[in-house]
Amino acid sequence: MPKSQVRRDQFGGLLRTLRLERRLTQEELAEAAGSSVRGIREMERGRVRSPQRRTVVLLADALRLAGADRDRFVALARVERQPHDRAAVPDNRVAVPGDRAEVPHDRVQVPHDRPAVVVPGELPAAVPDLAGRAEILERLAALADDITAGRPDTASVVVLHGPPGIGKTSLAVVAGHRLSPAFAGGQLFVDLQGASPDGPVDPADALAGLLRSLGVPDSRVPVSPAERGGLFRTLTRDRPLLVVLDNAASEAQVRPLLPAGRGCLALVTCRRPLTGLAGAVRLPLDLLAPAAGRLLLAAIVGADRIAAEPVAADQLVKLCGRLPLAVRIAGNRLASRPQWSVGWLVDLLRDQRRRLTVLTAGDLGVRSAFEVSYRQLEPMVARVFRRASLIPGTDFEPALVAAVAGTGEEAAAAALEELVEAGVLLTVGDRYQFHDLVRLYAQERLDAEEQQACRTGAHDQMVGWLLRRTRQAGLMFEPVACRADSPFDDDRAAAYWLDRESGNWLAALRDAARRGRHADVVAVTRALHWYSDANSHRHSWDEIFSLGVAAAGAAGSPRDEAVLLNFLGWARYFCRDRNTDGLAALARALELARRIEDRREEAWALTYTAAILIRVGRGGSAIDHCRRAMRLFREIGYALGEHSAASALGGALAALGRFSEAAELHRDVLAFYVQGNGLSRTGAAVARAGAMMSLGADLAGMGRWRNAADEYARARRVFNRCGATFSEAIAIHRYGLALQELGEVDAAAEALRAALALYAALSCPWWEAQTLSALAALAGSAPGRAADARLLRQRALDRCGELDAPEVRTLRATLRRELAES
Repeated sequence: MPKSQVRRDQFGGLLRTLRLERRLTQEELAEAAGSSVRGIREMERGRVRSPQRRTVVLLADALRLAGADRDRFVALARVERQPHDRAAVPDNRVAVPGDRAEVPHDRVQVPHDRPAVVVPGELPAAVPDLAGRAEILERLAALADDITAGRPDTASVVVLHGPPGIGKTSLAVVAGHRLSPAFAGGQLFVDLQGASPDGPVDPADALAGLLRSLGVPDSRVPVSPAERGGLFRTLTRDRPLLVVLDNAASEAQVRPLLPAGRGCLALVTCRRPLTGLAGAVRLPLDLLAPAAGRLLLAAIVGADRIAAEPVAADQLVKLCGRLPLAVRIAGNRLASRPQWSVGWLVDLLRDQRRRLTVLTAGDLGVRSAFEVSYRQLEPMVARVFRRASLIPGTDFEPALVAAVAGTGEEAAAAALEELVEAGVLLTVGDRYQFHDLVRLYAQERLDAEEQQACRTGAHDQMVGWLLRRTRQAGLMFEPVACRADSPFDDDRAAAYWLDRESGNWLAALRDAARRGRHADVVAVTRALHWYSDANSHRHSWDEIFSLGVAAAGAAGSPRDEAVLLNFLGWARYFCRDRNTDGLAALARALELARRIEDRREEAWALTYTAAILIRVGRGGSAIDHCRRAMRLFREIGYALGEHSAASALGGALAALGRFSEAAELHRDVLAFYVQGNGLSRTGAAVARAGAMMSLGADLAGMGRWRNAADEYARARRVFNRCGATFSEAIAIHRYGLALQELGEVDAAAEALRAALALYAALSCPWWEAQTLSALAALAGSAPGRAADARLLRQRALDRCGELDAPEVRTLRATLRRELAES
């Protein structure tokens, strides 16, 4: 029969015959071919006259046709797709890819001469006041440009991830609207409800919705999830489409929903980074910068109102934790209360117990955003979440969490990772921390779900663990360290832990002092002495040793009190430049040591006092103190103390201009420390570098500036390796002064600026003032730099501040005179 004479229903009749021969129902054939029951029915009745080749091939596969039978089946379908057989599609109907079934669609006007294509535009309305996301929007725009330009290896999936309330959805919607011109095939939006208490959307259901959005009627949506995914990929392969998958739960939920075309872009928002999505670009959302927080407030409340209270506005953003949702809620509350000042709302938010309640406006609430994630946690993970809120520092490690949660370290680490994945915990390197508002929520859950006895027990367990670990770390620096049961391999590992956990162990020490755990406080503060030598300006030693002195007194232990008074005297003069207060503490130590006949502590009190006397210009008295200390140390056979006193004696001799004698002493001291003599590795290195510094000062006093500079440079390298930042700064400072004397002005200025940066980082105003004064002298000697010199002198004068010591008064008077003369 000629093709023109083929009956329109011949393909349908053959289809029905083949189905019945194979004893298949229409439902079974539809499922096997990835079609719909209605589609099979319409084809068999001859009402679908233009089945797509893909549909025909799938039917042939489902019917297991091969050879001539398959060729005839496909040929009949092809005959019915000839142009003269195509019926015009009515204006209000859409031809659906896959089988050309006609579907009502009132959004698209379809021309009579060709099939219509649905162009969805499903993005919700964008917020008009998005703030602080310009950089990410620029990256997304660049990515869209690469996609439309067809550049190879361009990522087509972007995951915007971050904690609850960070503004992921708002950003995705704004980005979608801005990028929509690049995706003429349409924009799809699906809320996957990944954080919903009712559970996330099934990917198969999401696929059905996406297919309907692309014009596929319900009757043509395949039953099988795999077939739905295949049809979705087919429909998206050749059209530029933007798909926003909001609030995703997991990689498995997202994968079937990703469009297949190279001209497509999928924006996925999730609390988790979805690390299992291959080839995706992951963009973490950070908290708002303070300026962006003010901009968001101004957009909601009004620029004039925020400009009228700039300080209060900054405080408001800070109290909101710079979380976009919280800032938005605060702005909404102010906008709905025109009679409120910004300061009034700030005062309400200062009360931590009410802050989460205040940060609620209508159906928006910070607490509810956190609640969704919390209710999805496993019981053990939820307990870790609650109890971690007891940790006082800003960040923490799994071992500490294990202590407070009463679990093993591995279990704690796994739970912390789950909390990060859930978006309720942040990571800082290999450590963890709460957002401020999430911590408040965790504390609320702790109070609501655990009895007071459990909370107290967890807190006490944490404090006890921190005190034990701190004491163990400190003991690693003792001249004869006990390493038998220590969790630390060496003093460097101990120092690393003490530095990282300082916010936690210091808070634990304060807590122990308040609650009368005197023995624990004394043990910890005594153990930290040798560590403090190498880290003199890293922690608040004045406070730490003051707690120890008070605890020793309360415990009735005069020997411990004398020891800790010596430590306190050192901290006050060496770390805080408070010479008078240092002398007072050392006088108490000396009196107490003599009363209890403790010659060792008496000798230390004399040695530390001599160091202060040298500072205040009383070198003669210092020599007497040092010699008495050396005699006492020698009597008790304490060589380390004897050489410490000998080093101080050398300093006193140098202060009196007796540099050769001083240098001889300091060389002996250096040789002693080179041998180690029982000191920890760090302690011995710091002691050697200290002796190099003293020897350098002696050489400088003799005018041997090059030799002095060499000693300072050697000392600087050692201090740097040991992490003794303050001592390193002094070494660089003195090195710069030596270079100045040698006429190497540029190198001297460079060294002094390096020292100044370290002093500023450590907040050492007296040393900053001295360095600024030296830089001013260099600037004043250079042509045309009088203004620079004046500015440096003014800065030096400012850094002198309220410090009251003879050397400070002398420098202050010098600076004022130089400023008056300039």
